[in-house]
Amino acid sequence: LSTTLTASVDPLDPADASCIAGGLCYFIETTVTDISSCSKYVEARVEWQVDRYPKSATKLFTYLTNSPEVIARGGDCVLSEPEGDWTDDPDDVGSLSFSPAGKQFTGTDLLHGKIYATTQTNPGFIIYNSPTAVGQNPVQLGSTNVVIDGQTYTLNDLDVEDDLSTGRTYAFVAVASSTQLAVLDVTDWNNPQVVTTKTLSGVIPVPAGSFPQGWRVFVYASRLYITTRETQGPEFHIFDISTPTIPTEIGSGFELNRTVNNMVVRDQKIGSTLRRLVFLASDSDLKEFGVLDVTGDTVTELSSGTVNLPGVQDGLSLDIVGRQLYFGRASTASDSELYVFDVTDPSTGVTILGQGEVGADVSNIEVISKYAYIGTSRSSEEFQVWNSDYSTWGGLNVGRFSDYNFSHLAPLGFDVDKNWVDMVSNWSTSDELEVIYAN
Repeated sequence: LSTTLTASVDPLDPADASCIAGGLCYFIETTVTDISSCSKYVEARVEWQVDRYPKSATKLFTYLTNSPEVIARGGDCVLSEPEGDWTDDPDDVGSLSFSPAGKQFTGTDLLHGKIYATTQTNPGFIIYNSPTAVGQNPVQLGSTNVVIDGQTYTLNDLDVEDDLSTGRTYAFVAVASSTQLAVLDVTDWNNPQVVTTKTLSGVIPVPAGSFPQGWRVFVYASRLYITTRETQGPEFHIFDISTPTIPTEIGSGFELNRTVNNMVVRDQKIGSTLRRLVFLASDSDLKEFGVLDVTGDTVTELSSGTVNLPGVQDGLSLDIVGRQLYFGRASTASDSELYVFDVTDPSTGVTILGQGEVGADVSNIEVISKYAYIGTSRSSEEFQVWNSDYSTWGGLNVGRFSDYNFSHLAPLGFDVDKNWVDMVSNWSTSDELEVIYAN
């Protein structure tokens, strides 16, 4: 969303006496637009008029980069506005289908033009070269399995980051095993290597009804945050990955008593204090949205940051830009699935700024500038692009710019980089991996 800043000096209104007497009348407007968590677009516009002459105007603009945030996110952050027009329905660039069984993907991450994907099948981890022109299909570069004690495991999630201190690239993977974390060196795209695996502290793997497997993972500023599904033992864990090949768990985990379906971590100034916050979309009827304060690696759940939305639908997805957090949940017949929260200070409360009706599960969200990209379970409209300005939202699909027929169930994952979106699904017939773009 854009915000207009007060002029540095008071502008003169054309009705001002000095203007009428032949003085210089001018108007100054500065607009700041959030692009992503790492960048903003700033435009300063000056309009002036001299008595008996037409109006004149000029503007200056620039992008501001939050360098510490770029470093904290390992370079995995959009820095400029999309160049294409996502208000029109996007076009297919290329796709991959697999025969006979399909890959049954579980997640994806896009970094530096490479698509990293996890799957339920063999191989469990694959790297593709993303298309650069219409008509090209993704090309597989390298792959590997995560093998623990001789057994190959399904992979549930991943986060790929550059280690700026060494120039190497690592994939941190949630493993469907009682050894829940794997680290892969993916610097050589053609030959990814598993460098270590780790077991989460205090998670009990044996009893019936326990779900000890690694589930969701997020890397931020030399820390790795990983969860299990709701299980016996703590679901939320923090690792020090200052040396990525030697991850070390900090503490013994934190009990959430729910399954986290998506999370985002960032440093945020509250008042004069910089805090590190983890925003959660979960399956709890009472805590679909929640916030953890993990400043100093000490975990505290902010009760005032909890939101209980109408109904019993699970929280599924979220993304945060500026002080607005975009939140998606499972389909509900009587209430909205898409929300925006004001998270300026979760320690004192979270308020709803806007809400939209999608009519389906909102399984994924990524917000860049004026666009909110969402994955849904709505047939023939599985990928949608909405106006990120929540003031335009209303009834069913009011605020939506465009959509794309992914021909499957809701995409299990997608990632956006300027004009390109790569999507994966666990469909087992065709086009499990698809890349689309905006003209």
